[in-house]
Amino acid sequence: MNFIMSFAQLSKQEKKVASYVDAHYAESLKLLEQAVNINSGTMNFDGVRKVGELFKSKLDVLGFVTRLTDGKPFNRAGHLVAEHLGRKGKTILLIGHLDTVFEPSSSFQQFKMINDSTASGPGISDMKGGDVIIIQALQALNDAGLLKDLNIIIVMTGDEEHSGSPLELSKKDLIDAAKTADIAIGFEDGDGKTTTAVVSRRSSSGWTLKVSGVPAHSSQIFTESIGAGAIYEASRILTEFYKELSVEPNLTFNPGVILGGTDVEYDAPMNKGDAFGKSNVISKDVIVTG
Repeated sequence: MNFIMSFAQLSKQEKKVASYVDAHYAESLKLLEQAVNINSGTMNFDGVRKVGELFKSKLDVLGFVTRLTDGKPFNRAGHLVAEHLGRKGKTILLIGHLDTVFEPSSSFQQFKMINDSTASGPGISDMKGGDVIIIQALQALNDAGLLKDLNIIIVMTGDEEHSGSPLELSKKDLIDAAKTADIAIGFEDGDGKTTTAVVSRRSSSGWTLKVSGVPAHSSQIFTESIGAGAIYEASRILTEFYKELSVEPNLTFNPGVILGGTDVEYDAPMNKGDAFGKSNVISKDVIVTG
């Protein structure tokens, strides 16, 4: 079966919006650079709030009623919530997030232009670029005189990459906005293709694998009383996971962090840890998260 798609020409209003976007490209790129150069790893609460304040200032100018929520009840930085009450039409929810996976300890920290059309930087596609698109689209609509009629709620969360707890508090602002909205659009990059839009998503869950072995001199490894140690056993388990789960349709299973040795300390909120071991000592503990 063949499908033929045809697209109508842009209306006069749409051309005006598009022209504004083109004319203000440099301005939007500067805003993206500003946001990216503020480290906003989820657990860097000050950085997350600074990014929120940056975007809040742009929305304030557009007449939105804005607030930065308090994230202390769920141990995170909080969210940016903005509302614009128009005169007619459906309520549209625009969704973004302020945090990234790159904490201050990461070596990846700065915005950089690779060429005249490509930029590199922490959180550009996930998702400060999407946040800037939200801002620029609203600026263009305002310039065209169209924003005044629109009912819009914006929620940019501060803990998308690592949700706070309890979830009923962490997600309350987003859920409340979703209950009010008729239409919701998320601005995070989906499949990396500019020609498609993601209309549904799989669920996600986290998991932890802990393995314990019998510490002893390495000369005793593989003996009946000692065994192979925690690292070998963790490797065996992960290999079995790979064999069994990699063939499941629409399922991805990813170990993101592994620590193993004689002594292991894992900092869950920061997704990092320390491990100590010696090549002549059979490993005692392994922890894997994914």
